[in-house]
Amino acid sequence: KNHSILPLTNRFTEPKIASFFCILNTFLRSQRENLVKIGMSADSNTVNKSFWPVKTALKEKIVVLYDALFSGDQPWLDNGHYWDDFFLLKVNAKYLLEELERTYFDKPAVLKPQLNTMFDQCLTFINATHRIRQLNAYYTICTLIHTISRVNQRTGFGNPALDFLCGSEGADNKFETLIESVNHTFLIDESFSGSILLKNAAFDVILTCCTTMLNINENMLMDYMMANVNLFDSITQLLIRCPASHGYDVCLLLALLLQYHKYDTSNTYIIRFSVFDDEVALTSLAQVIGSSLNEYNKAYDIERTANESSSWWSSLTTFVGSAIQSGAGNRRMKKVDDCLLLAFYEAVHLNRNFISALTHTATNSWTTKGSSLSSTDALPPLIPVLSSASMLAVQDQTDFSNMDDFSGSNNLLSVFLEYCSIIQQFSKNEDMCNTTKLCYLILLCITEDEFANATMHDENVTFTVYLHKAPMRHRKRSSEKNLPSRPLAVALLDLMMEFIWSHMMRNFPFDLYTKCIGIIQRILSFQKRTRTRLSYSWRPLWNALICLLKFLQNCESQLTKHRDLFQLASRIINIFNLFITFGDTFLRTPEAYDEVFYETVRCYHVFDNLYAFAFRYANNDNEFKESALKLMVNLTNIRLITNHFNTKIETFSNTQNNPLTENQVLDLIRNNYDTLALKLHDDLDQYDNYSEKTSEASFFANIIVEQGILLISE
Repeated sequence: KNHSILPLTNRFTEPKIASFFCILNTFLRSQRENLVKIGMSADSNTVNKSFWPVKTALKEKIVVLYDALFSGDQPWLDNGHYWDDFFLLKVNAKYLLEELERTYFDKPAVLKPQLNTMFDQCLTFINATHRIRQLNAYYTICTLIHTISRVNQRTGFGNPALDFLCGSEGADNKFETLIESVNHTFLIDESFSGSILLKNAAFDVILTCCTTMLNINENMLMDYMMANVNLFDSITQLLIRCPASHGYDVCLLLALLLQYHKYDTSNTYIIRFSVFDDEVALTSLAQVIGSSLNEYNKAYDIERTANESSSWWSSLTTFVGSAIQSGAGNRRMKKVDDCLLLAFYEAVHLNRNFISALTHTATNSWTTKGSSLSSTDALPPLIPVLSSASMLAVQDQTDFSNMDDFSGSNNLLSVFLEYCSIIQQFSKNEDMCNTTKLCYLILLCITEDEFANATMHDENVTFTVYLHKAPMRHRKRSSEKNLPSRPLAVALLDLMMEFIWSHMMRNFPFDLYTKCIGIIQRILSFQKRTRTRLSYSWRPLWNALICLLKFLQNCESQLTKHRDLFQLASRIINIFNLFITFGDTFLRTPEAYDEVFYETVRCYHVFDNLYAFAFRYANNDNEFKESALKLMVNLTNIRLITNHFNTKIETFSNTQNNPLTENQVLDLIRNNYDTLALKLHDDLDQYDNYSEKTSEASFFANIIVEQGILLISE
């Protein structure tokens, strides 16, 4: 360097040595000037300046092969083993995706023949016997399909996109071959090395094909899956053979396949799934769903317990930190769980045989089959954990390998009820509100089934169901875990009652309340129809319904702007009419029948105000006039009861110096039944059967669109 070389020349007196250093100094100066000219020198502000050239970054071999392909080269013409070497190298999906997108717009004429060749070679090596080449072929074809669908999102994945991907000639045969190869991969024995990774890659390909379009009904690749009758058999066999490794993927794929033109007769999967009666497969499906929900419940309970035992400062920092971090990641976790619930919904909605698996006590008789790969090779689904402070946080994984936790005294329905009690606490959030709605639709389908109702009311089939309750100012959070075993119908009624108490708010979830009241009505209709006397304390439920009626009146100005409150109020009044008219057929004791009259008389002012509320709308021209008139008719018996017994109570109280006690009022009610004349209402135990096509078609279409966005972003 300049500052070190020049002083050295003055230290030597020998002419030869001095000449040597002068020449060396001149050489170094010239080299440095050259480096500065070509821009390879260090920054001018750096003290130690190096003249050595910067080395070019090395590329992976697969990246070099990608670059050669995208430039238009055809190296396989000169090298017969080119594709053998190509698929032996690990796929760089990120680089391949970026280069495909860039070349698609810059040099489409060069890319198209290369892409067609790559697609054909992928189909060849997917059926190879070499596991690494087979795996890399799956990864490559998955990236190719995803890229073409991504760059054609605006125009759609139509025939032009299909032609660009695999060529116009033989496209149908190529995709039929692809799906058949996926079927073959699904049926590989688990004892083979790498079978879990290979099946995961096959699932990636088939799920990518399902989500090339956000509107699944416009996805032309779904037609190839509808035409392949073996795919349904393959995924159901996976449920039987390895539910712990691939159960979640099967649920996700099944949920998507059942949504394609689901209201047409062209979807063969709906037909086959509705009559599917393999008890082992259906039990495996129930266990996969139950294990996932059980993991969720346990994680929530652990976090809730930790937050309760922490200091107020820790709770505050947890709330702030979780609120800051809650974002796309949390949303992603929840949507994965929504698709699992969607598979659950389709099972209870379409398949009557699934109800026995739903209510059947789970056992720990089956375990995860071993594999030569470690557990980290599998791709378990991600599942959310709800923070008690921020309401939405994330847990990394759900471990399906430990299925023994979902056993003993739990079944899918008991675990699901606890899950619902967690989710409904956070329904103020729009995403969680949609999840709660999906849960209630599942409960609607369950409560319409006679076998499920019979099992839920069987006092010999009891479960311990812990229902989480939202923290409220007028009550403390219950931490009691030693709960008695009860019929599932008791837990379900408690769940609905908890929702009624905890969701009286200005942003009124009208749709959820409608479904909640519908679930209660279906349970009571079953009890009345079968004369089932459930051991249950009804008075808290009556009080909750009366408070709900009072809330509707108090918030009339805000709630009547967009919703028909009279329709909801009529359903609540019909529940009271069912108790009043037919309570003696399903209430467990005569005292319970007396109590329903007592609560009606005690809160007579709520019913009088409700009648005045309906009368005001019925006498004016407005959109709610018909509903208001119907509500007035439904209130007839309640008004007869309150007028009849209030007269008796007032007459008796005038002879007493002290206010009447509850027992005195109950005695008056018992002694004056014979003078009470009521109107017999018809069809109180009748309800409109749930129909997805007429009421919830748009809701499920939105779920599939959001799921498609999620999978595309992944």
